[in-house]
Amino acid sequence: MRSALLGLLARLREQVIVNPFSVVAAFAAILRLALGIFVLVAGVHAIRAWRRGRAGDDAKGEGRFYLLVAASVTLTGLAVASWPLLYLVLQSYVPLWPGVMCIQGVTRIGTGSIGAPAALPHLLGILAVTKPLLVFATGAWLVLHLVNRRGRTGALTGHVLKALVLCSLLAVADGAVETAYFFVPKQEKTLAAGCCGGDAAVAESPRTSRPLVAAGAGQRAGVSASFLALGTGLVIALSAAIRRGGPWLALSAAGAILSLPLGLVFLVDVAAPWFLHLPYHHCVYCLVRWMPETLFGIALHVLGAFGAGWALVARRAGRGGGAGEAVSIPLLRMARFSYLGSLLMTAVLMVRA
Repeated sequence: MRSALLGLLARLREQVIVNPFSVVAAFAAILRLALGIFVLVAGVHAIRAWRRGRAGDDAKGEGRFYLLVAASVTLTGLAVASWPLLYLVLQSYVPLWPGVMCIQGVTRIGTGSIGAPAALPHLLGILAVTKPLLVFATGAWLVLHLVNRRGRTGALTGHVLKALVLCSLLAVADGAVETAYFFVPKQEKTLAAGCCGGDAAVAESPRTSRPLVAAGAGQRAGVSASFLALGTGLVIALSAAIRRGGPWLALSAAGAILSLPLGLVFLVDVAAPWFLHLPYHHCVYCLVRWMPETLFGIALHVLGAFGAGWALVARRAGRGGGAGEAVSIPLLRMARFSYLGSLLMTAVLMVRA
């Protein structure tokens, strides 16, 4: 039994990439998966108890509720940390394959392979969606919890628990997919060369480094103008939402949603080739690698979008009361500061380029 286990570990070590980043990330993914399952089960039981009789009135029920909240806060921290940690792992994989120059190349490892390695690009594609969704969902849950605590009546307890169950489901899915990515062998196995397999299939597959919009000079100018105009409009709308609330808050959230895909188009089609002085190189990862300051601008832009969304959640949950406003105002100010910082950094980089 012992020899079989050691043999299995030896084969696993030969196939799985082991370095400090991957070990920490794999451990965090497994921990997030286990904690997500715990929060999911505990959250479902808490919802059932709450529906039966507002459980938590006694000391035992209240203690279980706060244990659940503590586990959920820990899950939130793990979710936020796992996002940049994944890209640190992918960056550490870059030197392992000849011809791979940045994370973009790592994301294509497994394309055209047979067997388990063929799933690698798809797993990373799923993580590219679940990571931001998980961060936003856990942030929204935390906002609901803060509004509920400030209200002092517990009227939002049911909504808080339901949001918690949703976050735990996302955490379980994200943790399972990321764990699978780390343990899938990274040794590519391709079919025999030909028109439908091998190197030809890889060469003809669509490359994610291509521009999102086949833009000429005029179209790139339009994308730049739209990006800057939307950012400026969001700063104005957020300022109005801080003073007046109402429809301005909903308008800010709608603009924040639109700013995410527009920001991605701007990064791929405009910023990467322009700032790097490589007209045909549309790779955000290379942009961040050679100009690390752009990562700060990207983080500010994403934080601004999330802040506007979280503020809307807080205001809707508070239903115009003092608790919702007390939580949403700091979030709106954070979003405004983030968008303003992102705009200023973009303007400086444009002038410098």
